[in-house]
Amino acid sequence: AVVSTQSTGKTLATLFVRIIRDERVYSKICEEVRSADISSLQSMDKSLKYTEMVILEVLRLHPTLMRGIRDTVKTTTLANGLEIPKKTLIFFGQLVLHKHPKYWEKPLEFYPERWESGSKDITPFTYLPFVAGPRVCMGKHLAMMTMKMSIV
Repeated sequence: AVVSTQSTGKTLATLFVRIIRDERVYSKICEEVRSADISSLQSMDKSLKYTEMVILEVLRLHPTLMRGIRDTVKTTTLANGLEIPKKTLIFFGQLVLHKHPKYWEKPLEFYPERWESGSKDITPFTYLPFVAGPRVCMGKHLAMMTMKMSIV
């Protein structure tokens, strides 16, 4: 499927619970939505910066995929000397990465403002709600736009 309505629906449900439980976030989103330019999808997308930060933070704490699977394209030796043969399946935990204190300051705290500078301050491949690289989710932008439109 190009975009999974089930994943978007789960994220929206979690998003609304987070917004309702946090008066500060609720107030900021209401203020932003009231002043948003919704004359076109492009202008709406650009005028909902805080809403996007809240969505990114919800996806960090509550990713729709808990793990990812990839296979190695060549034999690789890790820093600890462990050799991983070519065509080995690698399982990685997105939830573990998204909450790891090595990569996130106050990792268990819901803090949308951590996204103010976009993803510039994020260690590459530690935030993977849509996976990354050549196999990034094709529906990423559609899902983000759908969630923003649902809030408006």
